[in-house]
Amino acid sequence: MDNQEWNKFLSERYELEGHHFWKHNQSGKWIISHKGCMVIAEKENIQFSKPEYIQNEPDRVVMYGTATISDQEGNVKEVWTHGEANHKNCYMPYPFAMAEKRLKDRLTLQVISAYGEVYSEIEAEEFAAESDRYEKRNSKE
Repeated sequence: MDNQEWNKFLSERYELEGHHFWKHNQSGKWIISHKGCMVIAEKENIQFSKPEYIQNEPDRVVMYGTATISDQEGNVKEVWTHGEANHKNCYMPYPFAMAEKRLKDRLTLQVISAYGEVYSEIEAEEFAAESDRYEKRNSKE
């Protein structure tokens, strides 16, 4: 499935609406909102571990956490990842909240096997930063 088909699938499966998605201009990818990720987490009854701080500094926050999901047959799937925020990928004055949002959105999309095909709005800041670096690098050539 391509990115747009994933969004259609997620919309139908989790009863998400148009306001849960938007198109990222620089990458051309469709992005799901943090609220959309939290709707998925609630409908799937995703269980998040308490985040552990890997780095806890005013200009760099890195959290580690896990998410667990069970299907109707009792099969359990657990994934882990990091959420981070620093001055290069977070333009908001609240890096701890942004790191936690990144962590939960990534975990949600990973545990339903959508991460890499679908990205949350929390990742979109990183796309913009990458696009800016690419444009600066290419304008020097």
